[in-house]
This record gives sequence, C-alpha cells and structure tokens, in this order.
Amino acid sequence: MIYEINDLEHRRVSVEERSQSLEKLKQDDQRAESKLSMYASVTNIIPSLDDELKISGLNKKVVEKFEFDASKKLSAFDTCNRIWKMIDK
Repeated sequence: MIYEINDLEHRRVSVEERSQSLEKLKQDDQRAESKLSMYASVTNIIPSLDDELKISGLNKKVVEKFEFDASKKLSAFDTCNRIWKMIDK
C-alpha cells in the first residue's frame, strides 16, 4: 500500500512539473510573438518564419518581398545592414 501511495505521489509531482513546463513554454511563445509584433511595427518588415535557413519576409513600406540565402555566407553584420537599408528606403 505504501508503495502505491509513493508511486501516486511521484506521478502527481511529475504532472505538476509538466504543467509548469507547459506554462513556461506558453509564456515564452507569447513573449516571442510580442517581440515579432514589435519588430514588424517598428521596422515595417514582416518576417517569414517558414524556412530557418533563410532570412526572408515582406517590407510593408513598398510591399516588396526579400530573402537572404544562408548558403551565400553573409555575415550577421552584412545581413543586418541590408535589412536596415531596406527599412531606410
């Protein structure tokens, strides 16, 4: 009987830990969505998250699609500068 009680207690703790992990993941997702929304609002660029190997999106100012291919080995600095140039158009 005591083993069953201990087993149930371990299960309860495990369920609580999973619940807390799930809640933290939900908060992280909401935080990421807020950051993307703020980024899109400030820069007028809507990022496309379809392909992790490419940086792409839509420039709302001139309704122009863009894409930076990761295979071209652009540095993070050069990629950032190109995005800033699009924002300044």
